[in-house]
Amino acid sequence: GSDERGLMYAALDAADRIGWSKDPNHPFIRIKNIEEKPDALQRAISMYTMNRAYFESRLYNREYWESYFDLLAKDRFNSFVIIFGYENGGFMAPLYPYFFDVEEFPDVRLVGITAAQQQKNVSAMKQLIAAAHQRGIEITVGIWDHIYRGGVQGGGIPGADRTPNKSTPGLVWGVTTDNLSSYNKTAIKKFIQTFPEIDAIQFRMHWESGLRRDETRGFWKEVFSMVKQMRPDLHIDARAKGLPDEVIDDALSLGIDLRITTKYWMEQMGLPFHPTHINTEDQRNRRHGYADLLQYPQRYKIHWRLWTGGTSRILLWGDPDYVKTFVESTHLYNARTFEVQEPLATKMLGQPHDMKPFELLNPKYKYYDYEFERYWHFYQVFGRLGYDPNTDLEVWEHEFQNRFGPAASNIENGLHLASKVLPRIVASCNLYRYFPTTRGWVEKMRMGDLPEFATAEGSDIQLFANFREEAQNIISGTNTPKLRPMQNSQWFAQISKDILQEVTEAEKQIGGSENNEFISTVTDLRILANLALYYSRRIPAAVSYNLFKLTGNVFALDDAIKHEQDAINAWEQIVTSAGDVYTDDIMMGVRELDFCGSWKDELAAFQKGLEKLKNDRAAINPASGNSENRVAYENQIVVNHSGDNEPPEVTFAPVTKAKPHQSIKITVKASDPSGVKWVRLRYRHVTQFEDYKTIEMKPESQGGVYSAEIPGDFITPQWDIMYFIEAMDNANNGKMYPYFEKEIPYVIVPLER
Repeated sequence: GSDERGLMYAALDAADRIGWSKDPNHPFIRIKNIEEKPDALQRAISMYTMNRAYFESRLYNREYWESYFDLLAKDRFNSFVIIFGYENGGFMAPLYPYFFDVEEFPDVRLVGITAAQQQKNVSAMKQLIAAAHQRGIEITVGIWDHIYRGGVQGGGIPGADRTPNKSTPGLVWGVTTDNLSSYNKTAIKKFIQTFPEIDAIQFRMHWESGLRRDETRGFWKEVFSMVKQMRPDLHIDARAKGLPDEVIDDALSLGIDLRITTKYWMEQMGLPFHPTHINTEDQRNRRHGYADLLQYPQRYKIHWRLWTGGTSRILLWGDPDYVKTFVESTHLYNARTFEVQEPLATKMLGQPHDMKPFELLNPKYKYYDYEFERYWHFYQVFGRLGYDPNTDLEVWEHEFQNRFGPAASNIENGLHLASKVLPRIVASCNLYRYFPTTRGWVEKMRMGDLPEFATAEGSDIQLFANFREEAQNIISGTNTPKLRPMQNSQWFAQISKDILQEVTEAEKQIGGSENNEFISTVTDLRILANLALYYSRRIPAAVSYNLFKLTGNVFALDDAIKHEQDAINAWEQIVTSAGDVYTDDIMMGVRELDFCGSWKDELAAFQKGLEKLKNDRAAINPASGNSENRVAYENQIVVNHSGDNEPPEVTFAPVTKAKPHQSIKITVKASDPSGVKWVRLRYRHVTQFEDYKTIEMKPESQGGVYSAEIPGDFITPQWDIMYFIEAMDNANNGKMYPYFEKEIPYVIVPLER
């Protein structure tokens, strides 16, 4: 170990390896020389304080933090982010009165809190920080609300969208437009004095923190000035959403140690790379992804925040391949840091702040002291592979063996497969309006009735053709290199089958020695397998429904109804798989937004939607269902009459560097039994504000070699360049390269500056 933290990691690893030995006479037989160093310099876990009772059930439990930070240290996380305030109806908006009053502002208070309670909160927070520091874990305090003005800050909680007109128990009273900047500036000063142990502050910068746009620059100038005066070395994370250039300039001019933290893939867990093309609804703002922030000369660092808590909330997750690619992608813009959210991140959101927190599993299936222990592999893959992507598989193979005995390899394989399902849903067929953590939940939501689901675009619109797009392609005979919905449907069907095969074999191997962890793990694998089956069946329903809307052909509607019934049958299998393992009321958000209850609650809405479709079909003129229309429909949906269903094979050596104002030649080799129809180069600057430009790649004299040049006048010092290849054969099979299932689906070309 080159420092105390490194020595701790080495000692913990050695302790694990001693535990792997089954021979008491040779306890060190699994010890070997290993050299590792951190790939991501900061590997952070974040938590929310969305519900007071749930937060305090953790805050005051010293044993809880000892155990939690033990796990994080063992898995080599070195940063913990506690986010105060976030769409929770005004609780912790702002956070300061929860810990202390500010003498200069006697009218500002948290209504109902006593001085003794404040001191208890301060003491508990200090114990938390000390426990983290003892394990090499830095503490960042997320301050996300600065005044409560209702609206989105209410988080959809009934009545919370309106600012209280009188002092209200549990809310901060007394922060006004007139004292907004002066109070927050003074309160931050006292906060830093009260908690000098903190390592960083993460600020929410924009209007969702309560600030009006016209207040933003002046507010932050005062806050930054105070921070610089109090703690010149204090690291500040500024969240990118709504962050104006003027505020960045002000912070840097004051000498603030500034880092901009941005969403990796909206507020959900998409695929393990930055989206190839984000949804056009948010393409030209600083809301999702890196936007236009990766400009040169570089003046600040970027911190990548993967919102795992918007997607993987309650079901087990762990995919080493995902994490390896994710960590590689976080090197963009010379970054070396990332943050993921803890499982159960939104637990109790939208519930009364004095409600007793629910238990996730029913008592007879519980096998842990604390719920976070259930997600050991989630922490393991993000932490260990974030530290070293080449970590030996034996690190978790022994853990699976200890927990699942003869069924270990099947459970491990099943979990790794099942963990691919949720990110694929988010990327390919998620309703975009469900992108917020507080609005979308793919583990449980059916994503609306079929007419609504059929409008889904997904969240990487470059990689995946949407359902309406596919219907238009079928009607017009247009080809596309994007992954088509029916190919995606087949992927979901296959992975569902593969997961269930692992489950069947695991149950065979475990015999009669299954325990509660085995039962709950298999339950999650079955739920995810049937969720994949559900999407494999609902995707063709959505395509058929769009064909009906575009053509009026009732046979397309008949097919849509049939596939929708099949999808409902798959959902019923989810309900059966869940059984009685989970509590009946899983409260992960606002009830009115479908964030409570369980999978079985969706079935009534499903049946109602299906009946509506059947009634719509019955109301159509019977004459439209004649045999002539059936033949026309069947001819229309046949896309490929040839025996060739494989796209062209494309290989190339990526360009790894370039110089400003000098063209970049891209050369590839393409081949296909049906003949290559075309090869295209798609490129842009590394800014999500731009669409891709297209150049037809020309064949060279050698067989199968194609080339094109990115013009030198496009290559300016301000931006790095990115590109990918599209290819189509004469049988209308297309594909994009690099292929996203194997690697990051684009090439970044850094400029020599």
